[in-house]
Amino acid sequence: MRRSNGTFLPGHSTGRPKGARNRLQSSFLYALAEDFEKHGADAIKICRIEEPARYVQIVASLMPRELEIEHQTATSDLDDEQLDNLITQIRQHLLTQSETKPMKVIETKSDKVLLERKANGQQ
Repeated sequence: MRRSNGTFLPGHSTGRPKGARNRLQSSFLYALAEDFEKHGADAIKICRIEEPARYVQIVASLMPRELEIEHQTATSDLDDEQLDNLITQIRQHLLTQSETKPMKVIETKSDKVLLERKANGQQ
């Protein structure tokens, strides 16, 4: 049934029946899933061997556009005050280590040259 201006009255459209699109999508996805269960692994293998560029393209298209990686460390959950305390403790530990075990000094040629220049009054 139509209005006087030619448009259809609600519920009287000759268009697609309600839910037809969803049924089509559901039917297609079920058929695809069933076919993939039977032949999917073989199809993937054939694609990988015969068209490696296309294979990589397919894999890439399945990856998320943005990948969020969360890096967790032992200090991630510490607040500023706790971090300050930890840094202080580490510094104290390093100081006591250096007092008990003196660090080895590695001399380089440039160090020797600088020492010789200083001894000769040059800078």
